[in-house]
Amino acid sequence: LRDPDQDLRAMAASDLLDLLKKSSSPFSRDDGERCTAAFVKLLYDAQSHVQNLGMECLGQVVRLIDAEITRATVSSICSEIQQRGKSSESTALSVGLRVMSNRVAEDTEDRVLLGSLATAIVSVLKDTSDLPSDVAVDVFSALSDVLTHAGAQVAMDTDTVNQIQETLLSYIGHSNMGVRRRAIAVLGAFVVHVPGKQSEQALGTIFQRYEACTRPSEKCIMLRVLVTIARQRPERVAKLVPSIVDRELGSMNEDEHEVRVTMLLVFETFVRHCTEPMAPRRDEIYNTAVEALKYDPNYNYDAEDDMDTGSEAGEDFGDEYEDDIYEDEEDDSWDVRLSGVKLLAAIAKSGLYTPSEVVQRIGGVLGTSFKEREDVVRAEVLTTYAAMVTALNDLAADSASEMVNVLQQQAPKVVASSLAAIKSYPRSVETKQLAFAIFARLASVKQDILDSSLSDIAPLVSSALEAEDISGTLQTASNSLVKTNLKLDVLEFLHSLAQRSAISNSAVEFFASAKDGIKRNVTSKTFQVPSASFNAATSLVLLLGRASADVGQFVSWADDMARDAASLTNTDDQGLKRSVYGFIGTVLQQLGDKLGASSVDQLLGALATLTGGVNDSPIVLGAFVQAVSQPTALPAEKVAAVAPSVLQSIEPLFRQNSMAAVTVALDVVKVLADYGADTVAPVSEHMLDNIIAVISRTPESPPASALQAFAAVCPSVSEDSMRSITSEILKLLSTTTVYDGQSALALSEVFQVVGRTFPGLASSWKDTIIDNWTQTHARYAKQRKDSSNEAIQVPFPSTMLTNAAKSINALFAGYYESQGQQWSSALLDTIVRAPPKTTSEIALVCLGLRALGYAAAKGDLARSENLAAQLDAHIQSEHDDVRNEAAAALGKYVGSYPDTFSALFASATTPGSGGAAASSRLQAVKVAVEQIVGVNHDQANAEPMWSQIVAYAQSEQGALPDALAQSLATFAVALPGVFVPALVELISSSTNTNVKAFFITTFRTVLADRHLGTECDAQIKSALIHVLASIDDENVDIRRLSLLALYAVIKSKACLLDDGIIGAIEPALFKQTVINESLVRIINMGPIKKRIDDGLDARRCAFQCVHMLVRMLPGAASDKAVADSVVRGIADDHDIRLLVLQIIHETLSSLAAAYAARLDDIAESVKKVQDTKLPPKAVEQEIEKHHAMLRSSVSVLVAMEPIAKNASSAKFDELLAAVADPSSGELAGYLKELRSKDI
Repeated sequence: LRDPDQDLRAMAASDLLDLLKKSSSPFSRDDGERCTAAFVKLLYDAQSHVQNLGMECLGQVVRLIDAEITRATVSSICSEIQQRGKSSESTALSVGLRVMSNRVAEDTEDRVLLGSLATAIVSVLKDTSDLPSDVAVDVFSALSDVLTHAGAQVAMDTDTVNQIQETLLSYIGHSNMGVRRRAIAVLGAFVVHVPGKQSEQALGTIFQRYEACTRPSEKCIMLRVLVTIARQRPERVAKLVPSIVDRELGSMNEDEHEVRVTMLLVFETFVRHCTEPMAPRRDEIYNTAVEALKYDPNYNYDAEDDMDTGSEAGEDFGDEYEDDIYEDEEDDSWDVRLSGVKLLAAIAKSGLYTPSEVVQRIGGVLGTSFKEREDVVRAEVLTTYAAMVTALNDLAADSASEMVNVLQQQAPKVVASSLAAIKSYPRSVETKQLAFAIFARLASVKQDILDSSLSDIAPLVSSALEAEDISGTLQTASNSLVKTNLKLDVLEFLHSLAQRSAISNSAVEFFASAKDGIKRNVTSKTFQVPSASFNAATSLVLLLGRASADVGQFVSWADDMARDAASLTNTDDQGLKRSVYGFIGTVLQQLGDKLGASSVDQLLGALATLTGGVNDSPIVLGAFVQAVSQPTALPAEKVAAVAPSVLQSIEPLFRQNSMAAVTVALDVVKVLADYGADTVAPVSEHMLDNIIAVISRTPESPPASALQAFAAVCPSVSEDSMRSITSEILKLLSTTTVYDGQSALALSEVFQVVGRTFPGLASSWKDTIIDNWTQTHARYAKQRKDSSNEAIQVPFPSTMLTNAAKSINALFAGYYESQGQQWSSALLDTIVRAPPKTTSEIALVCLGLRALGYAAAKGDLARSENLAAQLDAHIQSEHDDVRNEAAAALGKYVGSYPDTFSALFASATTPGSGGAAASSRLQAVKVAVEQIVGVNHDQANAEPMWSQIVAYAQSEQGALPDALAQSLATFAVALPGVFVPALVELISSSTNTNVKAFFITTFRTVLADRHLGTECDAQIKSALIHVLASIDDENVDIRRLSLLALYAVIKSKACLLDDGIIGAIEPALFKQTVINESLVRIINMGPIKKRIDDGLDARRCAFQCVHMLVRMLPGAASDKAVADSVVRGIADDHDIRLLVLQIIHETLSSLAAAYAARLDDIAESVKKVQDTKLPPKAVEQEIEKHHAMLRSSVSVLVAMEPIAKNASSAKFDELLAAVADPSSGELAGYLKELRSKDI
């Protein structure tokens, strides 16, 4: 590397770089120092190539050297930059610095090392005069990496933080734009990522300088810094927004261009990120955006301020039109208009206006600017309108109805303005593309929204599809909306327009004019155009198939398209192949009876022949399935003619590992079976074997298509064949686990088809199902009996029972159907009639009860007092499994007949009805409530049921069962508008402790539901302040339950806690972290006095809430309150101290100043813990707990150590030194261990 020959230096550096890239072993200290010193020297080599290699080597060596060498190397580079100043060698050095800091940030996890680099880096900026601008930008980049990734560590060094703040504030007014922008970005990173009072002071200084600004340029700089902060941490500037908006709304009238653009940027940022403070001034902000959009002092649009109300485009859409565009290189007013559009886009997404207001206000004003003369602004206008329609189209139909009406009124003007813009700028391909993007999105909102304008759009469509394939130069804003080619956008519009349920006369005329253009482009050589043409044609054919009007004029076009499709079936382009076959399947299904016979034969022949291998089979056969699926326009005899060859072609697919190939083969069997048993009869036995083989691959979860195919082919096979496979298929299906509704229906369909087609087999299939289940249950019963460990529970085979119960129900549904009778529970009634005694009888009764429950849930179970009595009798069984099944069945029966709920609840809550039977009846109550309220949302029956449960709860003096709390929670979840306020009222008004605890438990159960809707969230939010008021209740158990409710809210629904709620509950929450001596008891246990703290559980819950609060909502609680609770918790119970450690780690950077101020108190609390002595003759458990307590106290010291280095606390330093002293014994050992783990 020191050789005079530059080539040798370059080769040596290159070889070293290769070694560094491959090496994973850390360097020794000597090697690390030698290498880094040599690499730094390369940065001021005379040859730029060698300099570049030196930079890369520095970047690679970072992961191989220790922190001290890295720190020394960065300091060395910074010193060299300072010494060389304006020298050109400084540039390579600054790049090397940037590379090293970036690699430290990305390749290492040592944030302490990264943070320590800030001092040397900022010194370059602070102490070096006249740094070259490119060098300054590199140094700022290095500083940005440090602040972004190690802001918390930087915050520990007060002197460095002050230097950074001072330096950044001095640079944001730099004369060089690049340096100024970089300094602004880094200052924003400083405020965002460096926690504590320093960044708050920096933010305050920035705002004060902004307020004191007298020069527009300086004011713009300060505002851009605030914009940078608002984009990353909007909550930091939210409180400043109102005053900034008040001051700057009038700035749009100033002549200073930079001020206008900056103000619009500020408003856009605030609307996007600080929406709530902007709400009171929304109309003024909107008017500001509108004024900006119209700001064009150097050009006259001939006073065409409104949308064009009619199209004069005619045929003038070609490129031969001569543009008459005003051009002025010194005109920068376009920047103001562009910023105005962006502000309107932000307002549209902000929710400040209702959807209909967005369309009327923002959509209306955007439409007047479609003819904007600057390409970049016009693209932004059109893109914003298209994005607005897309966002509004995602709204639910009920909330968007008014918006749709407004949009429909606006649509003709939008189309006219779009066409006028295209006529004004015919060479702008992008304008045409964006216009079609808008048309496509409008068509997606409402099917007939463009019908009145289709005649105006048609010439543009025709000219675009007839022209050569052309692409425009896209503006950044357009990239996410339009395709790479104008034709693709036109075809996408046609595809969207055809997605409608009916075709109007105007749509018929429009598609009639466009169909030839679609056909012309299926042979295009441009990538994706043929595929898009077939996709558009497919959508059009689907629409024609649904049309009630005469579509005869499209038949010859469809016939020609079919022949083109047939000629492209062997294409190598997989995307085109999918589109081609998709069209073939659709055109045969929709127009198969109208196409020429030769075309139909040709297309069916293409679908019946697999020539492209297994990979193509899903595409080809998928098209066949679509073509022949009922209802289809294909003549049945045509399908029957090709069925044998198709069935033969799918035979190899059943042996493939590709699930896609197997699935499509099953689909073919299923759809052909729909044409009658004769269609698949010749191969039905063989197909049945193939289907069983597929099921046997995954018997636990067979694909729904396999079950459906089995059901479809059953009617084509003989009864003897079905009898021969009974044992095998039922054994497979007995273990099936159904994960989705489609599979559940398919499984039931299998048994229903067997019962309907082979009624003679129903009895034997039933017996086999029962035998399989009883054998499974017998194994379960034996395992449970043989289990010697009571802690290990043998799981009940519920899945197998579910399959058996559903199978029997479906089997006899088919059987009764074959007999022309209604479904009957007679068989099941017989099964459950007698109380079981033996294991096999228990299994049989469980099966009957589960089957009855499913029948009741479907509404198939007839009202029967005898049956209800039988179910209740089984609830009193001595067998747990029988009681559980009886409770579920009775609950579902009552769910079918809500008027019987009152009797069920009365029997479940009758005094003296305790024990297992009473618990099972309460479980039946829960099931009934879930059925009536949770599933059916039956408010009429829900209200008296709620009243009955509440009345019982209020009348009880003892503890209430959890099953009732779960039942009440179902009311609140299903009908929140009615029952959440009612529940809150019960919590607030209850005076009995047990009753109040019960209702709070109910509220907690509501919070635990993972599928709460938005209405329930809104009701809970309005209720929180009232429910959580019980945190300060006089009863400790109520306080504990309320704290558990708060914990659940913070953990799973933190978004519901706004500043008002947190501010209201904060005093009560932190009050619960204080030991309440009135709840402490001393119990004399012989010579030992034991301290019992009845408030410990509630206090532990309070600390859990504090921990979750600082984790989920950092900054929500006051710094002082958190710090005070930490000091208290350190000296509390060991479990609480562990929670305090987690709180410390969550808040170490954000509350550094608060902890620094309390170090003396923290030291005293730790000392108090460490002074605790073991009781005489302590048992092993007490000794282990004592050691854990001491270790956790040392963990607090280690956690606070970084803060103590930059603070002054004699007590903390003294305690830490005492613990570190080897004479402290185990404390010193804990300290060494925890420091080594960097805890």
